[in-house]
Order: sequence, then C-alpha cells, then structure tokens
Amino acid sequence: MNRDPSKSWNLSRRALLGGGAAAIASIGLPGLAGRAAAATPKRGGILRVGYSQGGTSDSLDPMSYFSDPQYAYGWMFGNNLVELAPDKSPMPELAESWEGSNGAKTWTFVLRKDVEFTNGKKLTAADVVYSLKRHMTDDSKSAAKGLLEGISDVRADGDHVVVVEHATGDADVPVILADFHLQIIPEGFNDWTTFIGSGPYILERFQPGVTLSARRNPNYWKPDRAWFDGIEFTFINDATARANALTTGAVDAADRIEPKIVNLIQRQPNLKLVETIGSTYVASCMDVREGPFDDNDVRQAVKYAIDREALVASAFSGFGEVGNDHPIASNDPFFNKDLAQRQYDPEKAKWHLKQAGLSSLDLELSAANSAFAGAVDSAVLMREQARAAGINLNVKREPDDGYWSNVWMKRPYFMTYWGVRPTPGMMFSLAFQCDAPWNESRWCGERFNQLLKAAQTELDAEKRRGMYQEMQALSHDEGGNCIFAFPAALDGYSDRVAGVEPDLVRTMFGSRLAERAWFAD
Repeated sequence: MNRDPSKSWNLSRRALLGGGAAAIASIGLPGLAGRAAAATPKRGGILRVGYSQGGTSDSLDPMSYFSDPQYAYGWMFGNNLVELAPDKSPMPELAESWEGSNGAKTWTFVLRKDVEFTNGKKLTAADVVYSLKRHMTDDSKSAAKGLLEGISDVRADGDHVVVVEHATGDADVPVILADFHLQIIPEGFNDWTTFIGSGPYILERFQPGVTLSARRNPNYWKPDRAWFDGIEFTFINDATARANALTTGAVDAADRIEPKIVNLIQRQPNLKLVETIGSTYVASCMDVREGPFDDNDVRQAVKYAIDREALVASAFSGFGEVGNDHPIASNDPFFNKDLAQRQYDPEKAKWHLKQAGLSSLDLELSAANSAFAGAVDSAVLMREQARAAGINLNVKREPDDGYWSNVWMKRPYFMTYWGVRPTPGMMFSLAFQCDAPWNESRWCGERFNQLLKAAQTELDAEKRRGMYQEMQALSHDEGGNCIFAFPAALDGYSDRVAGVEPDLVRTMFGSRLAERAWFAD
C-alpha cells in the first residue's frame, strides 16, 4: 500500500491501520500476530514492559528524546499531527486531513475538534504552533531541529487550521511531523516534571532509568485504542536480564531480544517473538576524503570482499537480511528491486584493486560492540573473508565508552549503525547528501544531490520513486558506506499480549505498543 503523503487524508484510523497491517508480512517465529490480530480487543489489565536503553538523565521533554523507551512514553502521553502506520505510510492523528500545494511549499492541516489535553484544555491551532516552534528557535537544543530547518513558518489560520510553510518545498512534510520528538502540548506548557498531552495515558510516576508508571486517560479521544488500565515500564539494560524477566513472567513484553538468547524464548510455549526487518542497518564506513578510499575502485573492492550472507548468519544468527550498500530495505515501498544484489566475489575485488593500481591492500577497521551488538565479531569475520581478495584487514577493537564521540566519523574506516528514517528522502538528507552533518563517509555525489532536491519537491509518488531508486544505485556504485545487513529487531511477548505485529517504523509496534495492543485473556 503506497500512498502519496502530498494528498489530502480524511479516512478512519481503523481503516488505515488495518490496511497498513495487511501490507506487512509476519516474519519470524511461530505464534506471531495473525491469530491475536483477529481477536476482539478488550479493556483491562496492567501492561508490564522491560525496556532497554533507560538512563538516569532521561527527560519527559520530547525535545531530548533519543532512545526507544522515550519514544514509547512520548506516545503514551502525547499525539502528533500525523501518525505513521506499520508500513510507514502517513495517517491522520491530531490532524484529520492535510493538503500540500505550491510545489510542496505550503501545507494545510485541518485539526480534529474533539481532542482534549489531560489538563482539560481543548486542542487548538495555537497549541500546534507553540509545540512546533519550540523546536525551531535559534537557541533550541531539540534533536528535531534539523528535521524542521527547511520550515520557514508555522501559523494558525483560525482555531482548527495550521499552515506550515517550507522554504524550498518538501513532499515529506507530513511524515516529518510524525517524528517522535514532535508531540503536541498545550500552548505555554514547559513543566517537564510531568507531561500534559492528549495521549492515551496519564503519568503517575517516573524515576529515570529505573521505572515509569501511567494510568489510562479516561477522556482519550480515540475510542479504538488504549486498552490497558495502566502501563509499567521497568528499565533493564542487560539483554540477558531483560529476557529472563520475560521468561519468568516479571514482565509481559521486552524489547531488543538478542539473537544469541532467542532459544530462551523459544523454549517457553507461552511466549512469542515478533521480528521486524528494515528499521536499522549496519555498515562499515570508508571516509572517501582519505586515501586509499578516495579511489572508487578501492571502495568497490572492499564491498565485494565481504560475504554478507555469512555475516547475517553468523553475527545475527540469521535474523536479518543482507544489505546492498544503500540504506533502503527490501520491504520499503521505494526499494529498488531492479538493482542487482552485490555478492561476495574476491576475484572481482582483486580486479578493482588492479584498476586502482594495487595488488594488495592493508586497512585498519575500527570496531566496538557499542556500535552495534556483534560489531567486533562482524569485523573479525570480514577480516577472514577479505584475505581471499588480497585485502589485509587489521581489526582495531576500540573502547566501548566514547565510541560515538571518539571513533565514529573520526577514523578513516569504522563500523556504524543507523536507525532507518521513515522515508528515503529523510534518510538521504540526514546521512548521505553532500553537506549533511552526519554524512559519515563524506561522499558527495553531484547527481545524487540533484535527485534529492528534485525528489523533495516532487508530489507525484511514481516520479519520486524513480528518483529514489536511482539514488540507491548511486550509493551502491559510488558511496563510501558498505551497508552489509539489516538486522532484525526482535521483541518478546507473553502470549497474553494480543494485537502485536511487525512495524517498519520502530520496534515494539512502532513504539506504540501501549496504545495499540491488549490482553487476550
């Protein structure tokens, strides 16, 4: 189901969510979502979730969110103008409809009139303007500031219409406004010891890095969501301890089940896994400004010198799919299915080295498991694979502490990990265009940048698809990112938790488990 986000939407949430769910294959172990999704939802019970990535400095302010549990509680307490369905397509939330015009420069959002914040205030356009503009000020520290930098103005047109102006035009504006930092709060609200929002739950207790509890919002405006009476998060950063909490029944759901301990879940008949592919990718990254990576034949040699199938099988226990040196997974509606998958080919790698005037190549690859689970093992396996191509790869194990500040984008060749953004345009803008701050390979393709600018203002979905697919080919053929795998995200659940399914947006049912799931018994 491929819907053009530039068009006006005024459909029921139930119809849209149902369509999105049907578009996704249930991938993974037996006992997935098909049986539960057919059941009739019912209210009741306290959902207990074991979450990774909890930190003592975590805040309730969406401007600061950077981890999965923060995204989850943001959507427990608040809503966005736009929601992303499990297939990543935009659907109405606080905005009941929207329309793009003027070459995707002007976006008009019509608000729902039946929404009430948890302090009793009715939602108005002034709340939306306040909520978005707080991310856009010159001194804003918001993690979403970069996403909104093309937006030149946000203004109210009466009480229930918001107009968003984009300086150059961007067909992804509705998807951008679904970002997990952009929940809508009442005008003037800034007391982040609590969270006043329009979401399905109301905060009761929050101890950062330890626990969070909430109760159902009795005045929630979505009649077909928020089935639990309450929610309890326990932050358990150790993967084995988190899995043990699930197997012993201490929690009903747990995120980030590591492949190496999947057997703990498989042995329990009352537990199930949901596997989602496409929300993250892993890569080795070459700085194209540095020799020898300034020669594209060297970059091609490195890409042909690794066995991606073996890496997925070994480092991720088979849970995932191979990558093809661009950031778009095969289940994305804009995926270039006509681009041949790069295979392990030491002889072709040698040919490219010869074209670069080399008979062999010595490289140092920086890796730490803080880059991603299995990064060091992956680097060691790549070292063994590359020998057949005449590439001598020295794996430098870096300290886990400080990897992202001291190694990432500081070394010429390093392991990296990304959460995939909802659209190719957002992903390419963030990490692949020439002047992007997080363009980690520093590759700058003139044609690539031209296509990106054209795609951002193209409201015809098919034309935009063709542009994005050519950009995937350019990244594959010329870029400095050797994207070798899309590891699966594995979430574990008690079989009591019904309605869960794979979600291409994020783990834990798009970080909206608390709103979308229910207890079957």
